[in-house]
This record gives sequence, C-alpha cells and structure tokens, in this order.
Amino acid sequence: MSKEIISLFELSQNIKETIKNKYNGLVWVRAEIAEFKENKNGHCYLDLIEKQENSDQISARVKSIIWAFTYRMLKPYFETSTGRSLSNGLKVLVQVSVEYHEVFGLSLNINDIDPTFTIGDLEQRKREIINQLCSEGVMEMNKETDFSIVPQRIAIISSSTAAGYGDFVNQLENNQFGIKFYHHLFPAIMQGEQAPSSIIAAFDKIYENIDKFDVTVIIRGGGASIDLLCFDNYSIAYYITQFPMPVLTGIGHERDNTIVDMVAYKTLKTPTAVAEFIITHAALFLEQIDDYSNILEIIVKEKLDKQIINIEKLTQQTANILKQRLLSCETDMKIKSEKLIFLVNLYIKNKIKQLEFLEKQNTLNDPMEILKKGFTLTYFNNKIIKQASMLKQGDLIETKFYNGSVKSISI
Repeated sequence: MSKEIISLFELSQNIKETIKNKYNGLVWVRAEIAEFKENKNGHCYLDLIEKQENSDQISARVKSIIWAFTYRMLKPYFETSTGRSLSNGLKVLVQVSVEYHEVFGLSLNINDIDPTFTIGDLEQRKREIINQLCSEGVMEMNKETDFSIVPQRIAIISSSTAAGYGDFVNQLENNQFGIKFYHHLFPAIMQGEQAPSSIIAAFDKIYENIDKFDVTVIIRGGGASIDLLCFDNYSIAYYITQFPMPVLTGIGHERDNTIVDMVAYKTLKTPTAVAEFIITHAALFLEQIDDYSNILEIIVKEKLDKQIINIEKLTQQTANILKQRLLSCETDMKIKSEKLIFLVNLYIKNKIKQLEFLEKQNTLNDPMEILKKGFTLTYFNNKIIKQASMLKQGDLIETKFYNGSVKSISI
C-alpha cells in the first residue's frame, strides 16, 4: 500500500486554508491574559489562555498581538472603561482575526475588546473574595480590635515618595492641639503586581515591633482607579483581618471602597483625613482630661470649703475649751498660789521663831552671861581647866571673872 506523502509546507498550507475557510472573518473569543508585553514600537503582545474549570490547568494557549495603530485606540478605551490596564491574570473578551503562518504558526490579531466583560469579571472576582472572607468569618475581625485611648505611636505603610505620605506627616506634626506623635514609615510598593507582597512584608515588619505602636495606617495619594486594584487582593485583606492592631486606610479615592477598606478598622478618603481622625481622637482624650480636671477641681474646692468650715468650727470649739480650761487653771492657780503664800509665810514664821529660840539659847549659853552670875573660868596655858587633877603644884594659872582676871600659883 503506497503512502501519501506531503511536505511540511504543504501541510501548513492546508491548515492555513482550512482555518481561513472556517474563520473567514472576525470572531469574539473569551480568554485570560497569561503574558503581557508592550513593544517599543507600540505593538502589544499577549499570550491568551484558557484554564480548566475549577483548576489552574491550562487547556488552551495562543499567541496574540494588537498592532500599534489599533493598540493606541484600545488601550485608553479599555482603561477608561474598566478603571485598570491590561495585565496578567485579567479575563478579556476580544474580537480577533485568526491567522496562520507557515513559519510562525497560529496567532490571533486583536481588533477590538469588550470592557464590560472584564468589568463583570473584576466585580465577580471581588464579590467572590468578599464572600470568601465572609464565609471564613473574618470580615469584622480588625474592627473588633481595641483602639488606643491616645493613639500616639503610628506605623505607616506607604511609599516614601508619595505625596499622600507627606500630607499625612505634615498634618500630624502641625496639629492645632500641639500633640506630639511618634510615627515610623514601613515603605512598600503601593500599586501594580508587586504591591500585595510588598505591603504584606511591611505588615510583617510592623508585627515584629508591634509593642512599639498603637495603630497602623495604609496611605496613598490620589490616583487613577487602575492603580488601586491591588487593594482588592485577598491576601492583603485576609492579613489585615488577622492583624492584632487597628488598621486605618486612606488610599485617596472617591470610588467604591476596596476590599482592604472594607476589612480595615476604619477607612477614610485621604491620608490627611486619616491624620485628622487620629488627631481628633487624641484631642478628645485631652478634652476629657480637661473635663475631669475641672470636675475634680470643683469637687476638691467643695471639700476644701467644707473642711475649712469644719476647721473653723473645730478651732472655735477648741478655743472655747482652752479658754474654759485656762479660766479653770487660773482659778486653780490662784487658789494654789494663795495656799503656797500662806504655807511659805507660815514656814518663815516658824523658822523665825526657831531662830529666836536659838538666839535666846545662844545668849543664855554665852560664857560672859555665865560669868555675870558669879562663875569663873580657870586657864592653864590658855586651856580651860575642868578638873583639879589637870594641875600640879607650882603651875601658873589664870582665873577669869566677869569684869577681869587674876593670876595665881597652884599649891
């Protein structure tokens, strides 16, 4: 049996002809962007894929191109309509012409794109993430964290060059109440595909120093909606729900809240509004302190007034008691003084009598008085002779009388 043999070129020609006959016109194709690249010449190259349902397994893959003259119109149209740019992972509905080249193979030339399909897919994806967070019971977890009475230590997740970051710090440091705040920046990429992992890394660093902060804020200045889609990311949202500290967001947009806004403790429109919220919260505490201080002052004054009145009453009572006791003491002292004077006078009188008696006794015992009565005193060698035995024959003695003396010799 003879074999029919054709060349590869002939086979390619047959395939090209078959495709041309089958798809001789424009076809709308539903697919997902796997790889996206803008050429310096203005062309856009994409790999379109389709995945198996409920699986990440790729079931089809075709290279595609949007020529520069078409891309210049489609790009702004798509971004304006959807609020985001073409990028990896985005599901699209594109109008294509099917091309087959003998050397380069199958490719799709994209001529148009339906933004409503992508919008629907993005919203569907957002709803799915919200539903997942709700089913996991974590949507309100960060809202249930304790907000500090005075949030003065602030961890900031933002780009260091973002205008919103500068506005936030300026508002914080120049507040009208003169409250001092400590703040520290944990820099992160705030848009694009790298934003989720960068923001989560910043959260990790804050968690390592969680005792040093009262609140975490995510701030970003205003920008196009397409730059904010990273905040509809499940990983960031879930991380915030598990974060043990209140998270405030000020992403600077007017459109519907992102999922990150939904799960945060509180969301505000701008970085400046976040700063004002923190300042107001701290100032409210100061007002409460002032109120308590005024109340305390009133209470203390009332108690002091009462104590002063009580002290005055007690002082008067004490004075009356002391006066009564003093009068009593004066009376008692007068009586005791009179008694003492009487006793002293009596004592003196007794002593005078004793002195008079002693003086009388002295007078009566005076030798001269005794001599007046006719008595004499005999001396030998100036010593009184009381016994005759004290003398011997021939001693010269002296005998004293009241009015004179004589000398004689003992025989």
